[in-house]
Amino acid sequence: MLKIGICGLGNIGGEVFRLLTNKNFLKELPSSIKIIKVCDINKTIKKRLKIPNEIFTTDFRELILSKETDVIVELIGGKDTAFKLIKGAIKNKKHVVTANKFLLAFKGEELFKQASKNKVNIGFEASVCGGVPVIKILKSSLNSDEIQELKGIINGTTNFILSMMESESVEFEDALKIAQKKGIAEKDPSLDITGKDSLHKLCILNFLCFGIWIHPKDIYCEGIQKISLLDIMYAKELGYSIKLLAISRIKKGNLFTYVAPSLIPLDHPLAKVSQDFNALFFKTKLRGDLLFYGKGAGPLPTAGSVISDILEIKDSENIFLRKKQNKKIKLGDVDSLQTRFYIRFIAEDIPGVLAKISSILAKYKISIASVTQKERNPTKYVPIIMLTHYATPKAVFKALKEIDKLKVIKPSSVCIRIED
Repeated sequence: MLKIGICGLGNIGGEVFRLLTNKNFLKELPSSIKIIKVCDINKTIKKRLKIPNEIFTTDFRELILSKETDVIVELIGGKDTAFKLIKGAIKNKKHVVTANKFLLAFKGEELFKQASKNKVNIGFEASVCGGVPVIKILKSSLNSDEIQELKGIINGTTNFILSMMESESVEFEDALKIAQKKGIAEKDPSLDITGKDSLHKLCILNFLCFGIWIHPKDIYCEGIQKISLLDIMYAKELGYSIKLLAISRIKKGNLFTYVAPSLIPLDHPLAKVSQDFNALFFKTKLRGDLLFYGKGAGPLPTAGSVISDILEIKDSENIFLRKKQNKKIKLGDVDSLQTRFYIRFIAEDIPGVLAKISSILAKYKISIASVTQKERNPTKYVPIIMLTHYATPKAVFKALKEIDKLKVIKPSSVCIRIED
């Protein structure tokens, strides 16, 4: 019998409670689960979910101090209160299950150390890619392999927006409104569209894949706000799709890790991931290329991952004991990592513009692979599309800053990495 306390009864927590009080669902489980206590600051949830008075509380400390509970499920989100809850649970020798990628990105190393010291486990499958069991795979099936690179679409909201822009030929703002109407994007979508949500998940993946905790502030992060329908269309013409990617790769003992919109070839597996689906593409030493794909969010898939962790939490190996900090790997400077770029300028349609742009790019040793100037439009502005040969982001961003100051250019130019 697993005796649990659930803290946070929002979309995910409410679904976990519904499933674990459904007799038909419970019959299918390999172990018995009993809910001892549930907690939420919103008292109206008690009536909506038909929670008995005797197990409901608004004080999370009751879950921590209860002698009956042996597993605490944290689903409140955020950082401060969730940190107090999990730290208190660990101190009281209780296992923890959480979906809180934000907290783990900032405090994961500390919490895993404390869990190891107190001989309890932390289940966190639902913190990355929701219903895709990628954490379980990394902890078990791939623990004997060497991961050399990961590329992931790990935010369903941004992938839905970019997919809508591509398939329905709508601008970013219109695609965002559709996502919000369907409940895929939050009322305040800033965490998603700025890339921060992907960043927090990437911090967790870096630890699991490479044994290194990196603070979110030390990872380059760029969102999709500047991507326009023009870029989606031109990328497709050039044989690419635009995706928000979380990327980590090992080169000469250095880990280069970042989140940024990227052009990927249309025949790459990740280019085919549409709507609000997630996917992770790994390059490994023993198994070669691997792709994991599925629903990355939503109450039901995420609740399934939470319940899976609850069932396995007592028998799980403490991940911190096995995946200790890899001191051989150093954090690489992403600004110095050579890659190719797609650049879109909006320039005045007069002679000599290309020469001005080219001279500035040459000044920073950036070589042009191809250039396309769209339709002639006398006295007005037209798009100029360039693909570069390999160059460093540092050089490209400096060049663009200078080019955008030209009177013949409408700032700001758009620059997107190309991932082969």
